[in-house]
Amino acid sequence: MRTRIFTSLIVLGMLIACAACGAKENDYTKNPVTITYLTIGEKPSNGRTEEVIKELNSILEKEVNARLDIYYIPWKDYLENYNIALDSGDVDLDLVGTGSDWLDAWPNTIKGNFLPLSKDMLQEYCPQTYSNIKKEEWEKCSYNGSIYMIPENEYTQWINHGFIYRKDLAREAGLDRVKSWSDLDKYLKYVKKAHPDMLPWDADGKTVIHTLGYLMSVRKYAPIYELSTYGIWGAYTDDLKTIVSPYYTGDEFLEYAKLMKDWDESGIWRDDFRFTGDNTEEFFSGYTSVVQHHTQKYYSEIKPTMDVMIPDAETDFFWFGEENSNLMRNSILHGAMAVYSGSKNPEKALMVYDLLRNDPRCYRLINYGIEGVQYEVNKNGLLEKPSGYNADRDEIVTNFWWGRRDALEIQDSSYNWNEYYDLIDTYDRNAYSYPWDSVPFSTEDINKEIKSIVEVFDKYLPAITYGQYDVTPEEEVTIFRQELKEAGIEEVTAKLQRVLDSY
Repeated sequence: MRTRIFTSLIVLGMLIACAACGAKENDYTKNPVTITYLTIGEKPSNGRTEEVIKELNSILEKEVNARLDIYYIPWKDYLENYNIALDSGDVDLDLVGTGSDWLDAWPNTIKGNFLPLSKDMLQEYCPQTYSNIKKEEWEKCSYNGSIYMIPENEYTQWINHGFIYRKDLAREAGLDRVKSWSDLDKYLKYVKKAHPDMLPWDADGKTVIHTLGYLMSVRKYAPIYELSTYGIWGAYTDDLKTIVSPYYTGDEFLEYAKLMKDWDESGIWRDDFRFTGDNTEEFFSGYTSVVQHHTQKYYSEIKPTMDVMIPDAETDFFWFGEENSNLMRNSILHGAMAVYSGSKNPEKALMVYDLLRNDPRCYRLINYGIEGVQYEVNKNGLLEKPSGYNADRDEIVTNFWWGRRDALEIQDSSYNWNEYYDLIDTYDRNAYSYPWDSVPFSTEDINKEIKSIVEVFDKYLPAITYGQYDVTPEEEVTIFRQELKEAGIEEVTAKLQRVLDSY
């Protein structure tokens, strides 16, 4: 009896194996499937990206009988055009780069633009990736019980913003370093007085991200990024169960408005904002004393360049939240990958993604290009540009920000890693995880109601941020808040509170 059962099992196993082989053979007798991947960025025109994709496709054809094509959404009006492309269904898409805090991941999930992914489907067609994502991380990618995104959970990225400044000038101003908004105020006003040939900050009059930076600095505020880039709603870390909007209530935003009005009247920036150049280039030339940017830009470009251009400057970074150690880690959905609901080959799309994310050959091609053309690895294991490299001629644009892994990254030899690791040590001691990943705030109804509130922000916040109004700060903030009330901010805040209470 045992022999008969054992024999039957062998026969059954052979039949399954033969069926699997037959399915694979049938798949490879067909023409390769083209998988189209959507990303944000300018479509390159120098031909180099096509060379990389050709080499990548030779691997994909052999491994999964597929090819990759890239569909680009240009940076100008990128969010609007991104949503149009997904909503219209006019473009054949398969893999879609997305993000909860800057690319409307949840609104597009709710609208049905992303395909629900079962665990069985992920395990079968994206096995390496699936095995490296924890249960609680999959839960952060889920809506109404279904998985809609694959997170970039294996990549460390710091894109928190702050002011890059000159430590030599800070010392002249009597500061060891700038580590608070009060210090920053003293620093900029010193530059204005002591260096009349230098503009303290050649701001563009449009960027408002430092408004949220101020609110997160003077009090431990944790914004909900997926509801708007302004961080209109969130909670204070000592009471994460209560939804607030510091723009609408409290004294912090008014104090910020007063400070910005003071900076405007003190001549911290130019009067007309008709600057069409590059503030960073001005920083390198010594014309301005600060650049407002994020951590990665600081250590990867600005600090190394400044060390060459003005070595005595001792460039440093004042990060938003530093004065009260308020630092949120990126959401693992800042860069995520989704499968388009209209994909004709979703299983094959997952197979391609699994290779791009995990196969070292594919990973290097999609992220770095062809070795010897776009990059080289030196004897210390660091990435360098080959001799004779010319960016205009040789640069590639794939912008694969939706599945990077620390284990497969090559450190760039041009980056200032010592400064970076010192900064990261500080970050790791203070940072906390983004608290809102699993909370379904971004519902269709709420997203509709937010639009009129965001319009009020669009109208008033740039003017308040740069002191461009004729009344007092108290009067301007009162007008701003009144229009927010009329736009329904109190009702939306109450709805968000009910969502959080029910979660």
